[in-house]
Amino acid sequence: MRRVLLAGLLLLALALGAGSGYYAGDYLDTPEPTASGTAGPLGEISPSPTPSPTEPSTPVKTPIPNNEEPLEPGLDYTERSFSVQTKDGQTVRLSLEVPQGWRLTRDTKRPDQVRYVEKVEQRGVRVQADQPAEGTPADEMAQLIVDLKKSQAPENDVRVLDHTSEVITGDDGESRTVSTLVYTYIPGETLWYVIVRWIAINGENTNIEMSVTGLPQDADALKEILDKASTSVNETG
Repeated sequence: MRRVLLAGLLLLALALGAGSGYYAGDYLDTPEPTASGTAGPLGEISPSPTPSPTEPSTPVKTPIPNNEEPLEPGLDYTERSFSVQTKDGQTVRLSLEVPQGWRLTRDTKRPDQVRYVEKVEQRGVRVQADQPAEGTPADEMAQLIVDLKKSQAPENDVRVLDHTSEVITGDDGESRTVSTLVYTYIPGETLWYVIVRWIAINGENTNIEMSVTGLPQDADALKEILDKASTSVNETG
């Protein structure tokens, strides 16, 4: 059977951060593990050194309101096809439905993903092929939360709004396991609204990661875009 790839949580107690820049939810290099070791025997206890003064913490940013008209649900969609190169060197051709008029962009440093953005570039959808599949959607989410927590400054005020795990039905009639995380953050002056989703098909592990980014007032439309892409994405050859 042809392997179908999908366009691509966990513990609420974890705080979340996000990658800097417009497209939050982008893949982050895994941070270096923290040092650990076996504790040695206790020797004589010496007086604790005088602590050095600590710098005052940076206050949480106050976002500048963005008065852009909200993106409304009920968008017109069109099927788009593209090729990406996975981290194991395979070229994969995918298709999915995105809002009509959104244009394709690529990052030469990330051949495994593409983005479709609207004309004014306030909103976009990112699609990344995860092959070979190495973790379940929930596993991938957990790892991203760890990575984001380490990468994001407290003043960027990352806030988890929702997290779900469910099974959806693709346009091909097959079940697809997905995990979805919704959060906001302030990387610059604007408060961004981000939804990241990991999807597994024909198995337990994630095949594709996807994210949609926009403004808080776009929330309903962004969810519609993500759902449309999640059910329509497919490998075409």
